[in-house]
Amino acid sequence: LSDIMRPYQKDGFRWLSTLTEYGFGGILADEMGLGKTLQIISLILSMKERGETGTCLVVSPSSLIYNWEAELKKFAPGLKSVVCAGSPQERKMVLCSLSDVDVLITSYELLKRDIDTYRIRDFLLFVIDEAQYIKNNNTEASKAVKLIHSKYRMALTGTPIENRLSELWSIFDFLMPGFLYSYEKFRTDIELPSMRNTTSVALDKLRKMTGPFILRRL
Repeated sequence: LSDIMRPYQKDGFRWLSTLTEYGFGGILADEMGLGKTLQIISLILSMKERGETGTCLVVSPSSLIYNWEAELKKFAPGLKSVVCAGSPQERKMVLCSLSDVDVLITSYELLKRDIDTYRIRDFLLFVIDEAQYIKNNNTEASKAVKLIHSKYRMALTGTPIENRLSELWSIFDFLMPGFLYSYEKFRTDIELPSMRNTTSVALDKLRKMTGPFILRRL
């Protein structure tokens, strides 16, 4: 992909690679249209090239699952990518034959329905697209993605915070559980003080803690 990717996309790939090398997760928060999908595909390719084994799981809104499949076939034709959709029986057949699948793609809605099957498997990389879908920690989608076992985790969203800091906490609870404390401690020590004072020490602490794990280009 060297001749295809733009310099900032290569920087994104290096950032993603560095995080995974040290066992961290991150939020790729580039604005829409800057190629977040391509940067993740480059990460998957590099993992496979260095001998990492296992299936990568991509979960996105229903409207984007076939876009992911098309992008993978376009930019990484050597990878076997499969969409897990259709009837319950069709999805079961896909989930029972993952031994040679490099990338499995499904939607938040179908992941919720099939969570008992997903949660007993181990994935190499777990990517959630449009990560604002899990901004509310109490929704079924949020609970489902946090049950999945994977070696690495990444989140993609152009809007990591839409209304409340708790939305960012929920995404980090998926990426690196405990990093931003329990929600009760986060709310008491960071969210509430930040709501009262946008220049607070608490907000500055949050920026310093999360800054290395969020990459956003406009």
